[in-house]
Amino acid sequence: MGVVEDGGRFYNAYSDGTQIPVVLGGSIDTVVDLPLLMTVDQARKQLSLGRTQMFALIKSGELESVVLGVRGRRVPRQAVLDFVTRLRNQAPEA
Repeated sequence: MGVVEDGGRFYNAYSDGTQIPVVLGGSIDTVVDLPLLMTVDQARKQLSLGRTQMFALIKSGELESVVLGVRGRRVPRQAVLDFVTRLRNQAPEA
């Protein structure tokens, strides 16, 4: 396995020709280790954000969350990945 770059994006390249995008400091392979539903604090730590900023993103709808019960709120793993993808697509090319 090695890392290849294509159009400014990095991929883990496997001997069978498969390429998997590098995401969140690892590959999608390692992202599976994230819980399916994370507490707001767990998701906040994955994104290296402060608590206030995290809740602002949730309130604005920029980051999806789901409500469990009366007070429980969780952030789906896919919502974190989608948020990072949107940020990467918005970033100006260097």
